[in-house]
Amino acid sequence: MSESKATAHPAPLAAPWWSSSGLLVALILGASFVAGSIALASGMIKVFRIRHADKVIVVTGSVKRRITSDRIVWSATLVGRAPEIAAAYQSVASGLPKALAFLQEKGVDPKSLTTSSVRVREIHPRDKDGHEVEEAVAMYAVEQDITVESAEVEKISQVSREATKLLEQGIQIQSEAPKYLYTKLGDLKVQLLAEAAKDARLRADQIAVNTGAQVSQLSSARMGVMQVNAANDSTTSGDGVNDTTSIEKDVLAIVTATFGVE
Repeated sequence: MSESKATAHPAPLAAPWWSSSGLLVALILGASFVAGSIALASGMIKVFRIRHADKVIVVTGSVKRRITSDRIVWSATLVGRAPEIAAAYQSVASGLPKALAFLQEKGVDPKSLTTSSVRVREIHPRDKDGHEVEEAVAMYAVEQDITVESAEVEKISQVSREATKLLEQGIQIQSEAPKYLYTKLGDLKVQLLAEAAKDARLRADQIAVNTGAQVSQLSSARMGVMQVNAANDSTTSGDGVNDTTSIEKDVLAIVTATFGVE
């Protein structure tokens, strides 16, 4: 009796992704992507319109003010040099009373005078190549500073120029250039801010009237770094200029202001 053999049938193939449910999912994803893109674009356009609907004008105003220094700081250094430290020190010690007497004769208030401590410095000889020989000392230098800080600007300025007359008395003195200061700059800054903002408004009005617009309220103002220059100098710096070499100075204040426009 013959045995019947069962015939094996291949399993049905899986449906491709583009058929039935796969196609539906793809369509949903595609539609979502398109809808998201439209929404994003719409949002960007809305932001763009809102941003450009804020009508403003940004202008820069400035003001310059001439000021006169109300404080002076002047220093001079007494110097003594000798092969022996005692002799170098004696030169300074004997010169100090004479220098102070000279300043008092010129009308300098003793309360405005200060003296520093004595400094001692070794001066080394040099070899044939110009290098210092650290092991040897050719001379000692002894130094002491006299500093005057006063509101009598013109007087001390004149004294600083006459101090070299002490050289005629055998006193070795090195006079530094005075520093001329203005102590009310903080208060002046507030005033200049208001004036520069006013100048900015005038500029904004001039620009707006030529375009048929009207300037409304001030929305923001930012003051730049103040520039304090010698008179008639117009140097500017991002960190600010602070001149101390001249009595007469020009202060420049700059304000960047933003106004609404109707």
